[in-house]
Amino acid sequence: MGQWQGIELEGLVLHSGRLTLRPWQPADAVAVQAILADERIHRYLPMPWPYTAEDARHFVTGPGQDGRLAGTRLDCAVAENTTGRLVGSASLRLPVASYDAAEIGFWLAPADWGNGYATEAVRTLARFGLGNGLARVEIRCEVPDAASAAVALRAGFGFEAVRRAVLPGRDGPPLDGAVFARTAADPDAAVPPAWPPLAELSDGVVTVRQTRPKDWPVLLAEANNDAALGWGFSAEPMTEAAARQRADRAGLDRLVSGQNALLICDAASGAGAGILGLRRFGPPGVVAIGYGVIPEFRGRGFTTRALRLLAGWAFNQTPTARLELGCKVDNVASARAATSAGFRAEGRRSGRLRNPDGSYSDELIFGLTRPAD
Repeated sequence: MGQWQGIELEGLVLHSGRLTLRPWQPADAVAVQAILADERIHRYLPMPWPYTAEDARHFVTGPGQDGRLAGTRLDCAVAENTTGRLVGSASLRLPVASYDAAEIGFWLAPADWGNGYATEAVRTLARFGLGNGLARVEIRCEVPDAASAAVALRAGFGFEAVRRAVLPGRDGPPLDGAVFARTAADPDAAVPPAWPPLAELSDGVVTVRQTRPKDWPVLLAEANNDAALGWGFSAEPMTEAAARQRADRAGLDRLVSGQNALLICDAASGAGAGILGLRRFGPPGVVAIGYGVIPEFRGRGFTTRALRLLAGWAFNQTPTARLELGCKVDNVASARAATSAGFRAEGRRSGRLRNPDGSYSDELIFGLTRPAD
């Protein structure tokens, strides 16, 4: 029978506060097929689609059992303690060599998203592995899969890097993956996200929300219109591939970096109207803002409204002490939007911003500080 570190894996059951992580059983096939019949769960899972009853039977009697029998993987059905209801899957791939890293994979029924079950299951497997001699455990997820990245952080895994072509592709080349890890020396505590989640902000005319992978056409339109190219640093237009990559990366960046990409939307239609970018830099508490609106939404005060909404959120929900932005000295519309949103003109920096022709323009600086209590 399969053993690891002297532990018999075949019948091993792990318990957490709300969940039981147990071996797969043939009777689980019906619930597995029902869960994986939901197309939403397949977005970042390299599984057959449509997922059939035969696929489910094969999994619970084959791959779901094989790792335990070989001592190479602890594959678990994740069920509620109180009801026994199957809610998902969690697996700990065990290393072949001491210098190799163990890896946790998981999926959860869409009906149970948002209740912390995935985090609890991942934390349970991590505690088991690290408590029994593992030096390092990893979680890898596709770059756009911000939900899995958030689970990794909540389970105490720190972000390390985006590795190129490290995940299996679905009918295509390998995919880039975000790598998170815990070591035996790390504290058993959640890793806070770089930025708190931003629920939609709206004043009835404009809505500001997080950028999503499907928003890449808005990023492309904002970057490639004549005005944006004229005020930009280079005359090179953004490619569709770059726009897709930036939109795909936005959710991960919000969790693990100093950057936070937001979208300005028309509240009436929901259509993307422009972008807002936040970037922490320099002294603690200082956040820089970049923005742009696509041509069909200009002249309607969208930028000013979005800046007001953003400032309220930043000062109320984050430790931001100062917001600042800049524009080229001749960019009258951008300067007007800043002052209309309450930002104060603070000065001018000579020759700071590059023009598409290689020359440099002066930059006007605007700032807004946290209101006094």
